[in-house]
Amino acid sequence: MGLLPKEQIIDQINKSETILICVGKNPDGDALGSALGLCLVLKKMGKKADIVSPTAILNKYSFLPSSNTITHKLEGVRDYILSLDIDKEKLHQLRYEVQNNKLKIFITAKNSDLEEKNIIIESAKFKYDLVMVLGTSDSENLGSIYDENSDLFYEAPVINIDNNPSNEYFGKINMVDVTASSTSEIIFNLVIDLKEELIDEQIATNLLEGIIFKTNSFQNKNTTPKAFLAAASLIAKGANKQEIIRYLYKTKSISTLKLMGKIMSNLKYNKEYRLGWSILPNGDDDFIKANVSPEKLNSAVKELADSSPEFDFVLLIYKIDGKISGIINFLEKAQVDNLVKSLNGKVEENQIIFTSSEAEIELAEESILQKIKEWASGTGN
Repeated sequence: MGLLPKEQIIDQINKSETILICVGKNPDGDALGSALGLCLVLKKMGKKADIVSPTAILNKYSFLPSSNTITHKLEGVRDYILSLDIDKEKLHQLRYEVQNNKLKIFITAKNSDLEEKNIIIESAKFKYDLVMVLGTSDSENLGSIYDENSDLFYEAPVINIDNNPSNEYFGKINMVDVTASSTSEIIFNLVIDLKEELIDEQIATNLLEGIIFKTNSFQNKNTTPKAFLAAASLIAKGANKQEIIRYLYKTKSISTLKLMGKIMSNLKYNKEYRLGWSILPNGDDDFIKANVSPEKLNSAVKELADSSPEFDFVLLIYKIDGKISGIINFLEKAQVDNLVKSLNGKVEENQIIFTSSEAEIELAEESILQKIKEWASGTGN
């Protein structure tokens, strides 16, 4: 009988020396918490470990222990070797120069001219002997990290750990637990079997932050008894719950609160589709009055979506610089691929970001709502 995925992962970790932990584009609190927690565990085991994300992390996560160690580009992942057969052609001198951004290596033989056939360029093994991808449904979401280092993902064993049912099982070993509240909960249970005594205050804080973020402080539908048990154990091990709550939920400025008030004052609701939506028709004026940048709209929409159990979806349509754009916040387990395609949008965390081709905001509202209804009823593309 073969080993279970968790047993295979533990075996791979134990026999690896240098491990790369990857998270996807715009990583959320769960992906970061699980990656940082796991990285600290690996280092306490005597492993060399790095974390890479293709995009920068939000400033609100900078309080997480070791968050400053996350890199955004892989460098020096492989050595290249210039090999010279010196059995017959003994070397007299070896030197190099950099000219016009080109490295030139000068080799002088003692007794004869060098033959090109005796000079070979070869590549050594990669720096990392194991790759672990956390909280990412597919390799495409790794962006430039995968595109620029595809050979690494081909040669090194790839472990894929996630709790999202849309995961594409792209790893050599896949531990996808859709019953878990978060990737951080999965990592916590992995560490328990790996070596529980390694969990210290910093590791516990990272993993607890991931669980709290993903469950919206234990209020979401994906909160299970296992999530509570994991959280209780992490708090007992020193996780700083108060700091997590302060940075995740108590960081709203007055300007952000004003913006949320503006959105809520125009709120409409469709009970059949459990859809709430609002319009900011005069975006430029609204942003100036609220003294808030458009980027903060994403968090304002998420806050609104989390404010009531009646919302499965929250839509905001706004106009700024003459362009009509929109944000849809959706439940984590919703299958929104067709809706994203219909809106010609992109997904960031649990939100669809898109731009409307309509010139008037009223027409945009009508068109967007129609696409949402067609998608929800299964009649859309």
